[in-house]
Amino acid sequence: MHLLRAASRFVILALGLSWLTAAVLLTGGHPGMALGARIATAAGLVLAVLLAAWRSRPLALGVLTVLCGGVLAWTHTVQPSLTRDWAPDLVRAPRAEEQGTRVTFHDVRDFRYRSTTDWDAAWYDATYDTKDLVRAWYIVEPFSGFEGAAHTMVSFEFTGDRFLAFSVEIRRERGETYSVLGGLFRQYELIYVVGDERDLVQLRSNHRRDDVFLYPVRATPERTTAFFLDMVRRMNALQERPEFYHSLTSNCTTNLVRHLEKVSATNVPYDQRTLLPAYSDELAFALGLLDTDVGLAETRERHRINARALEAQGRDDFSLRIRGRGPAAPLSATGEP
Repeated sequence: MHLLRAASRFVILALGLSWLTAAVLLTGGHPGMALGARIATAAGLVLAVLLAAWRSRPLALGVLTVLCGGVLAWTHTVQPSLTRDWAPDLVRAPRAEEQGTRVTFHDVRDFRYRSTTDWDAAWYDATYDTKDLVRAWYIVEPFSGFEGAAHTMVSFEFTGDRFLAFSVEIRRERGETYSVLGGLFRQYELIYVVGDERDLVQLRSNHRRDDVFLYPVRATPERTTAFFLDMVRRMNALQERPEFYHSLTSNCTTNLVRHLEKVSATNVPYDQRTLLPAYSDELAFALGLLDTDVGLAETRERHRINARALEAQGRDDFSLRIRGRGPAAPLSATGEP
């Protein structure tokens, strides 16, 4: 029993010191930030705990508790911002105006990529009518070489072969790169990128060369509309009250889950398939959210769009081609196709 108690205290001390060090070094960090003062502070705090541990483990735990409480309070003084030196592809944040059933978007992203680092920047404004919503599509992009990691998005289809994609991301600063650890310590603001599929999907399938799965969502028109509007309103809210991204609690997938749960009766369990979103399609399949009549393996095979995306690269009808479709036939004067 004595050995068990001593081992548990050691584990608590090790975990607490790890969190304390990471919090001091990483919270609010951004490119170009001087780390000297943070390193000295973290070293001083660790030394204080170790000196206390030299006298007794209970004293060390008490000192660690006080220091962790103080550092936690300090982390919450770091506030998100709307005005940083943003990366060029995130320098504009989309916004929208609702007028009845019509929603007008400003700064819809529509970049044309030659590579992941070479592009022609473009944004446009567009109006969509929720009466024209056809369905939602769930997009999963597993990261190459990292088991379970993935980016998830939602795209909305409207009549007239129009598509609009939403991607919940970190809003990177110039020169900044993403890390899971940094995402735990208030380093990145959250942004809802709204873009053309020729940008948001083609970037991932054709230039990053990641697998991309595009699944039709099974939902009533009413719930699809509610889901769409809930995303629009949260996107706008972030323009007024910025928030931090969090690798576990406010990432691409958890935000989509919150929207879904607000507008449907589906209760999405918070399990490993949410924490590891490469498997989120398995969870969606189990919950009956994917519109399919075959098993999961065949559903994945049917809806992996990389080959079609490469064939459709740069085409205006990219969104139709990745779905294996052609343009809708125009109606005649009698209303017949």
